[in-house]
Amino acid sequence: MSAFTLFPRYARFPRCMPAPERRVQDASIEYLPQNYPAVEAAVDAAVARGAEQVVLDLDTLAVLDTEALRGLIALLRRARLKGAQIALRSSREEIRRTLSITGLDRVFAVL
Repeated sequence: MSAFTLFPRYARFPRCMPAPERRVQDASIEYLPQNYPAVEAAVDAAVARGAEQVVLDLDTLAVLDTEALRGLIALLRRARLKGAQIALRSSREEIRRTLSITGLDRVFAVL
């Protein structure tokens, strides 16, 4: 089979058009694992308002323990079911190291 039978001369390929620009709306929320129901409600409200990405600020945490990690994963699943993403923001090296060790830096966008 030659290339001419696969792609005859009369076949026209669609023009490549750039994707339309989408304005990404994001909301920033301070993450407090001890107050998880309030954080969960804030994430749900942000997604309901149309936010495509919710940024959780982790700078108030002293350590990222298993309870906090479990809450982050639950929020990510909840947001993805509704078509949104969760990003994490932290300037603390301990928090970033914990995310790297657990592999969650590949699951979440880390800002």
